[in-house]
Amino acid sequence: MPPSVSVPLAALFYFLFQAILGKSYVAPFFVGFLTGYLFYDMTHYIVHHFNIHNKLWLALKKHHMRHHFQDAENGFGVSSPMWDYIVGTNFPKTKD
Repeated sequence: MPPSVSVPLAALFYFLFQAILGKSYVAPFFVGFLTGYLFYDMTHYIVHHFNIHNKLWLALKKHHMRHHFQDAENGFGVSSPMWDYIVGTNFPKTKD
């Protein structure tokens, strides 16, 4: 996401979190939030643009590409398919 969009969004989220959590807790929470988002965003970029050879990264890429090209209604867990299991958006079991 370009800085012209991400910086205002980050500021908006910071003040939203501050209103919810208070001034004492907003800084550590926001740091964790940004770290999680950056990991997600970099992982998404990697699975789309890098020639991957590692088994873990290949599994993430396969999971994500299935979301794009086979089943857009499932498989939203880009940085981890664990979230698809938790929220019920994992792909249906198939016979391979």
